[in-house]
Amino acid sequence: MLRKTVLLALVVAAVAIMGNCTKATKLTGTLILQTGQSGDVQNSKVQLFVSQDLTGSPVMEVASKQNTTVNSPFEFSDPVEGYYYLVAWKDLNGDGVISDKDIVGIHGGTYTPGHGGSQVMVKDGQTTDCGEIVMNIFKELNIAVSGERVNGGLNTNFTYTFNYDVTLTSMTITFPGIGDATDTNAPGDKIAGTANHSDGWFLQNGDPMPTGVHTIRFIGTWEGGTFDIAVSVSVS
Repeated sequence: MLRKTVLLALVVAAVAIMGNCTKATKLTGTLILQTGQSGDVQNSKVQLFVSQDLTGSPVMEVASKQNTTVNSPFEFSDPVEGYYYLVAWKDLNGDGVISDKDIVGIHGGTYTPGHGGSQVMVKDGQTTDCGEIVMNIFKELNIAVSGERVNGGLNTNFTYTFNYDVTLTSMTITFPGIGDATDTNAPGDKIAGTANHSDGWFLQNGDPMPTGVHTIRFIGTWEGGTFDIAVSVSVS
């Protein structure tokens, strides 16, 4: 009887030990710099989102590991089971958002704003390897615009600059309280960093030009695609 009791106690202890030996839940992968591009993907932010458009705050974030400039593994320890969208990026200008010239990659595609690629599935007690995340230098078209009234407020001039070479097909200015006007001289090739001017706007009745927020809409082609960007500029 004593022997049976001892054996039963050993079996119960063994079951208890096995129950505590659950497997860890992990999500792993490797950041790979796109061939032909230069940069360092080490210590990039790797984030998990529940929304496909990558809005809101990430549910988890890790930094990729030190390895080589073109190859950097990462690992999420104990993520909650579910489906996620994964984005990795290196914040090169320190502005806290994905912006021009940052290095960016997503799972299952190439990053564009609002596009999170394909889902990654995490299962409890399993290690999921999501493979290689190809990192590319992100290009974002930005337009710097300023405006001022001159000649005693009777004329308004605008200056605008693109950060990349573009071909501009139209430029429309919305003057507050007046309406839209198209600059027919604006279309053409624009060189990055070059200041372009849209000067001499006036009212035919001779009244002063309006102050306040003006909206300028730029339409054209860039990097093999089209753009349609509206920029607000305050004129005093």
